[in-house]
Amino acid sequence: MANPKMSNSESIPVGVTAPIAPLGLIESYRAARRNVLELIPASAYEQPYLKGKGRSRWIMLMDPDALQHVLLTKEDDYPKSAVLRRIMTPREGSNLIISTGEDWHRQRRAMSPAFTPRAIQASARSVTDASEKLLNRLAQKDDEIVDLFPQMVETTCDVICDLALSGREAIDRTTLTDAVNRYVETIGRISILDVLGVPNWVPRPDALKDRSRVRLDKMADHIIEVRRARGPSSPPDLLDLVIEAGQTENGLEKLEIRNNLLGFLFAGHETTALAVTWSLYLLAFDPDVQRRAQEEVDTILDGRPATGDDLPSLGYIRQILEEALRLYPPAGFLTRTAAQADQIGEHEIAKGTQVILPIYAMHRHEMLWEKPLAFDPDRFSREAVRSRHRFSYLPFGGGPRICIGAAMALGEAQIILASLLSQYSVEIQEGFTPDPRMWFTLRPGGGMPLRVRARTKRYSAVSDTTSGREPARLSA
Repeated sequence: MANPKMSNSESIPVGVTAPIAPLGLIESYRAARRNVLELIPASAYEQPYLKGKGRSRWIMLMDPDALQHVLLTKEDDYPKSAVLRRIMTPREGSNLIISTGEDWHRQRRAMSPAFTPRAIQASARSVTDASEKLLNRLAQKDDEIVDLFPQMVETTCDVICDLALSGREAIDRTTLTDAVNRYVETIGRISILDVLGVPNWVPRPDALKDRSRVRLDKMADHIIEVRRARGPSSPPDLLDLVIEAGQTENGLEKLEIRNNLLGFLFAGHETTALAVTWSLYLLAFDPDVQRRAQEEVDTILDGRPATGDDLPSLGYIRQILEEALRLYPPAGFLTRTAAQADQIGEHEIAKGTQVILPIYAMHRHEMLWEKPLAFDPDRFSREAVRSRHRFSYLPFGGGPRICIGAAMALGEAQIILASLLSQYSVEIQEGFTPDPRMWFTLRPGGGMPLRVRARTKRYSAVSDTTSGREPARLSA
C-alpha cells in the first residue's frame, strides 16, 4: 500500500493511507466525505497514468508532461470540473478563480497591480507586525502544548486584513475565520449529488443550511461602500487597487470587486497558515532540520523578527516551506473536464472525460522523487530545482492560472516561520500523529498541538527601526 501513515521511528512523516484499487461509486462518495485524498489509489504513486475501465470516463495524470499539456499547452480545452466550479463559485456573479476566457484575462489584468514585486515587498511590513503579535501570544504559553494551526490562522488573518484594508475598516476576524471553517466543512465537501452528476443549479443540502457566505457578502459590501466614500489610502492597499480596477475600461464589475476581495481574504490566509503549520510539524518531527534552520535564523536575525529585507538570506527556511508544500500541498487534488476530444501520450481522451490531477500523489511519486515519502528540504536547493521538470511540483497550480498570490504567500510564510524559530522550538508530544485531511484544502484534522518551548535566549518582539519604533532587545 503506497504512502501509509507511519511513525516517527520509521523516519517518515505522516501521510494518507491509499486504497489498493480505485473505488466504486458509493465507496468514492464515502471516501470524499472523509478525505478527498483517500480517492487516490496506491498505484497512482507508482504509475504515470491511471484510466477508468469500461464505461467510466476518467483519467488520472501523474506524468509532468501530461500535467503541462492540461494546465498550459491546452489549458482552454480543460476547464475546471463541475464539482470545482460549484465549490468555488460565489453566491452571485463571478471571480478570478472560476472565470474563463477573456473574462478571466480581464480580471487577471485588473488584479495584477496588487501582486507586483514592489507590492509584495511593501506587504512585508504587515507580516512582521503580525509575527510580533504571534510571538507575544506564544510568550504566554511557554512550555505548553499549543494548537498551532489556529495560531497561524490568526497570524495570517492579521496579515491579509492589514494588506487589504490598512486598518482603515474593521473586519470581524472571528466572523471571517468561522465562515472559512464553515465553508470548508460544508460547501467545500463533496455532495452525493456531485457523485451522481446532478447539475450545479440544483442546490446542495449543505449550501441550503449555510448562512456564512451571506454574512461575508454583507460585510464586504459595507466595507467597500465605506471605502468608496472615504477615498483611497496612501499608499493604496489591496482594496484600493481592486476598487480602482473597477473604474477602468473593461475593469471589474461591482460583484467582481466584492467576490475578489473575499477571495483574497479567504485564500490569502488559509494557504499561508497551512504552509507554516505543516512546516512546524515537520520541524518537530525532525529536530536536526530544526536545529539547522535555527542556525540560519540566528545568523541572519540575531533574535529579532524577520523583515522583507531578510528574505533573500533565509534560503533554508524557504526550502523547508517548499518541502512542506510538497508533502502537504494545500490544493492536493484538482479536477478538469475535457471540453473536446484530445490525446495525452498514448491515451485517447473523449470529450467529457473527467481529468484528475492528484497533486498530492505526484508530489510523492516514486518515478519523480528519490525517497518520496521522506522529509528532505535539500530537494529544493537551487541545483536540485534546476534539474527537475517544472510541472513535477505544483503546490500553487501551474500554467497561466497559477495562483496570483503564490509569491506573496511564500514570502509571508518565510517571515512568520523564521520569526517563530528565532525565539521558540517546537516538539511533538508523545503519541501524537497529525491527520492530513483534505476537503477543500489539506488541513490537519484535529489541529496541530505541539509543545512550544522558549529557546535559551529570549528577545522582545518589537519592530526594527524602519517603523519608527525601538529595535529588538536581548533579555535574559
